[in-house]
Amino acid sequence: MAQTTTPCPRCGGQMIADLQQIFDVSIDPMDKERLLRGAANIAVCPSCGYQSQIAMPIVYHDPEKELLLTYFPAELNMSLPEQQKIIGPLITKVVNSLPPEKKKGYLFQPRTMLTFDTLFETILEADGITKEMLNEQKYKGELIRRLLQTSPDSLVEVIHQEESHMDQSFFLMLNNTLDAAVQMRDKNAFETLKNLQEVLFRETEYGRELKARADSTQKAITDLQAVGENLNRDTLMDLVLGSPDDTYLQTLAGLARNGMDYEFFTKLSSRIDAAEGEEKERYSKIRSQLLELTQQIDKALAEEKEMRRKLLEEILKQEDMESAVYQAVRAIDQPFTEVVNEELAAARKAGDFMRSGKLQKLLDIVQKLYTAPEEIQRLETMLAAESEEALKALIDEEPELASPEMKKLVSELIEEGKNQNSLSPEITEKLQMILKVLG
Repeated sequence: MAQTTTPCPRCGGQMIADLQQIFDVSIDPMDKERLLRGAANIAVCPSCGYQSQIAMPIVYHDPEKELLLTYFPAELNMSLPEQQKIIGPLITKVVNSLPPEKKKGYLFQPRTMLTFDTLFETILEADGITKEMLNEQKYKGELIRRLLQTSPDSLVEVIHQEESHMDQSFFLMLNNTLDAAVQMRDKNAFETLKNLQEVLFRETEYGRELKARADSTQKAITDLQAVGENLNRDTLMDLVLGSPDDTYLQTLAGLARNGMDYEFFTKLSSRIDAAEGEEKERYSKIRSQLLELTQQIDKALAEEKEMRRKLLEEILKQEDMESAVYQAVRAIDQPFTEVVNEELAAARKAGDFMRSGKLQKLLDIVQKLYTAPEEIQRLETMLAAESEEALKALIDEEPELASPEMKKLVSELIEEGKNQNSLSPEITEKLQMILKVLG
């Protein structure tokens, strides 16, 4: 992969990006995922963490679906002959990488995608995800925005008119919007969204089902917490056998899977043998459900672990591991770190010092990734101040908060928020208060 650097608009440092123009899933199956989730050609500032996408000509190849797609960003402002000079060699490289028996007709008729959205839709459509499905998701996003702007007097009527669109994906989208409001610390948006959610829970059939499941989940959590330190196989079994519905049982299985071992199921079988009539039948059904649930959980955990292991091996292959980690930042989480630690222990035990060294370096990069720069940490401290007086008192205690660099960072964040509309009104107001106090 080629690399490029570009100035960071936030702190002025140099952002680094690994550039990828060919996405060939026959060579790397992860190429498709990287492209679709927007993780390719991302420039990341190592100083402040700012990220932006680099516009790049792209060739996408999936031989199984017989797709050879090209995309040239309009913002590069190049003529068609200039575009062909860049895209042509990329297509040739894809074709030449295939053995003769796999060179089919579609390779000699690459399809030009005029927009990235068209590229995205074409790839998904080949997977059975149609444009109509994508349009439906878009409509649901617009519907949420419309509901937020609807007056309380008309809200219930609009909800009933649009209820056919209010399914699982709609409520998931609403929940993601709520999570975004929490992350942005936008209390006003959060309260508005929460109130809308409550009305939807009450006024829609799916909402009522969802609320009932949420209540059952919360009851299972509360019951587990109530048992506290007394949780053991016997008390867990009492909760399991007293499950009022499937959601309650699923929650117990998810939260207490480690306690549902061979001895637990042996005791459960004994309880079933000792029961009679309807109770015996109900207990037997619960055991069957629980066995299926634990198998599903174990399978899902194993698959997730294997995906993280594949990602780990992919990162270790890269010469610049730090850039590779920044590219895969959305997949770098606690389970990923656990896999790295497992592999590190295995490498050390096997005496593979080269691999253990790379793994330790990777752990250091991940730790650095999740350690906010000092200026960002200081800014977060200042944002927590509730008033100008509290902020002034904080600066009196920690004078380094009022550095010229901090003032510059706050000014740039405010300007960026205005240009990109990326900050909530509450955060903008806090930043303006900080700038005022800093003078």
